[in-house]
Amino acid sequence: MPERAALYRRYRPQTFGAIVGQEHVTRTLRNAIAGGQVGHAYLLAGVRGTGKTSIARLIAKAVNCPNAKDGEPCDRCENCVAIREGRFLDLIEIDAASNRGIDEMRELRDKVRFTPSQGQYKVYVIDEAHQLTTEAFNALLKTLEEPPPHAIFVLATTESQRIPATIVSRTQHFDLRRIPHKGVVAQLAKIVEQENLRAEAPALEVIARHAQGSLRDAESMLDMVVAFADGPITLKEVDELLGSSDWEETAALFDALAASDGAGAITLVGRLVDDGRDLRLFVRRAIDHTRALVLTRATGAVPDSASEQVAVKLRAQAQTLSLDQLARIAKRLVETEQHLRTSEGTPLPLELAILDLVTPNEKASAPPPDATRQSLGSVSRAGTPQTRPETARRDVPRASVVAIAERRVATESAVGVGATAPAVKLESVRKAWGELVDRAKERSIGKAAQLAKAEPLAIDGTTIVIGFGEEFARSLWQDKRRGELEQDLSEILKATIRVKCVRQPGAPETPTDDPMLRAAIETLGRPDRIMEIE
Repeated sequence: MPERAALYRRYRPQTFGAIVGQEHVTRTLRNAIAGGQVGHAYLLAGVRGTGKTSIARLIAKAVNCPNAKDGEPCDRCENCVAIREGRFLDLIEIDAASNRGIDEMRELRDKVRFTPSQGQYKVYVIDEAHQLTTEAFNALLKTLEEPPPHAIFVLATTESQRIPATIVSRTQHFDLRRIPHKGVVAQLAKIVEQENLRAEAPALEVIARHAQGSLRDAESMLDMVVAFADGPITLKEVDELLGSSDWEETAALFDALAASDGAGAITLVGRLVDDGRDLRLFVRRAIDHTRALVLTRATGAVPDSASEQVAVKLRAQAQTLSLDQLARIAKRLVETEQHLRTSEGTPLPLELAILDLVTPNEKASAPPPDATRQSLGSVSRAGTPQTRPETARRDVPRASVVAIAERRVATESAVGVGATAPAVKLESVRKAWGELVDRAKERSIGKAAQLAKAEPLAIDGTTIVIGFGEEFARSLWQDKRRGELEQDLSEILKATIRVKCVRQPGAPETPTDDPMLRAAIETLGRPDRIMEIE
């Protein structure tokens, strides 16, 4: 059976006009070539699949085409056909990933002096140029500074920040943008038509969203779907093949968060796990969805990449979520994506984040520190509330008591347990505290020293209230390390645990038998003086 070339190779642009989404680059190059102002070196930077190599080859075609009109190659002459078929001797493509040393650059420097064999210019395309060594860049530098008049260099890279400034200053630098969503969809539809295929419009929309601005990725995905589909390309087949969470599931998560429906959101996560979905990919898509909602909420305009159906959903959800809520969601999702890297496949970090997000933000209604201490004092060591109406009326403002009760009810409804039936006992948490400190010590002596001085104070459902003697330590663990603390406690206690860190002045230090840890505490003193050893 004859070999069939991949779609992205068969539909590689052969003229500047066929390049999708890079008008700012192609227009400049056409005008320069038409005006005889060809640069001796170009730097094309951008993410994969945006047209860097295609544009580099088009530069070679345009400068060597005898029939070029307004800087556009004819794509019919002998030189154009030879370049298209990969047999043009004066187009030299170098893969810097495998030819990155000084010897290769010295060889290039020696050969560049020879005049062209077929065309007017010799064009050197150095792909993944950022992978050249420092010595190789130094060897290339002099040639780029004073090249022969018949030589043109085109450097292509996905990481322009790794190109030395001395090299960049000797090139014309173009930044290629991600291909707009509508441009990717239009190109896919064009390919489907030319290939005499049938495809549902929503299916092409989904492929374009998966490609995330890379036209080559989109064409490769279309190639796979064509091979997978038995007949017309449908949305169902695309979802089955790509095997990643679609925007409808991401939108369902945000519907649940807006409604404070913790049970519904966790059920959704369980369904994704049962279907074998990649939770990290799901969280990354949720982060993108958050960004789209922020843009919609702040400006009233949906992103250009959103289809009509997605735009309707974004506008509706933007009305139910404030910018403060979206900022909180974004922060927790970014933390969760990092935790999922080391969670060995468990969905626990995402479930904990959801429980946190469906619980009302406590900053606005938080009682004064004295009221918080009084409320903690009314909770027994076993976590059972004690009735002390006289103390409550005397020391705690009525508004603070109501706020505490409302937060407790919200927490209990989110985790599905009552305050009188905690998931774990306070005594069990105290016994497990030593193991928690040992875990922290494996990562950082500083973290372990802070936890050794902290103390579990009370339990409210599955929320463990932990007292810290220093405000610095409390805010650090509450704002930055709470996810790590919740994950460790959940694994040790074998229950889904949430944590709230409070200030507890005068709390007794937790003793430790570990001489190294005790020395760290005694020597370094305050938590804000502890230097973490990762």
